[in-house]
Amino acid sequence: MILFIWDFHGVLEKGNENAVIEISNQVLKDSGFNERFTKKDNERFYGLKWYQYFEKLLPNLTKEKCIELQAACFRYAENDLGILAKHIKPNNHVIEVLSKISKSGSQQIVVSNTRQNDLIWFLGAIGVNDFFKQDEIIGVNAHQNHNSKLDAVKYFLKYKNFEKIVVVGDFESDLAFGREIGAINYFYKHPHRKHEPTQKADHITNDLRDVLKELD
Repeated sequence: MILFIWDFHGVLEKGNENAVIEISNQVLKDSGFNERFTKKDNERFYGLKWYQYFEKLLPNLTKEKCIELQAACFRYAENDLGILAKHIKPNNHVIEVLSKISKSGSQQIVVSNTRQNDLIWFLGAIGVNDFFKQDEIIGVNAHQNHNSKLDAVKYFLKYKNFEKIVVVGDFESDLAFGREIGAINYFYKHPHRKHEPTQKADHITNDLRDVLKELD
């Protein structure tokens, strides 16, 4: 059996970064700050943990205060899911790819730095939750603790054997844990975003359908 390991943000979905900026700016306003994130900031800070956005924008704030702003963002999002729903969409060809993998008899899991309950909601929001069983949805909550995707995946793989493991991510950190577990790494390159150079990718693609060749 083949195992596909998916990152969520920026791979299975698109548009969430716009919700992050809208929510962050509202929290800044409510908290009495004059500074605001711009579209350029959205591109520069993409992939950081949420509190790190505030560290970049407000370098004189303590880490603790930035984490407080992050917590306020989580609360704001939970109280107004419409903002997230307005922005987040399935990435191009995602439904087709997940469906073909599912029908092939292969297994797939999704691993994200976000919180478990949030990840479940996100999957439902883009209409792909039916492709993953409960134990195949792994939110490590790295925004608020020191859990890592690698530790979570190693725990999932304990006592399991796969003929092949495929990791699909859009950051070197995703590919790094892929190397650790002996996976074939696909670096998803966003069509309209600059990316850091990758040294750990076996394949670079801007079309998720390319991973389907691993089924052959």
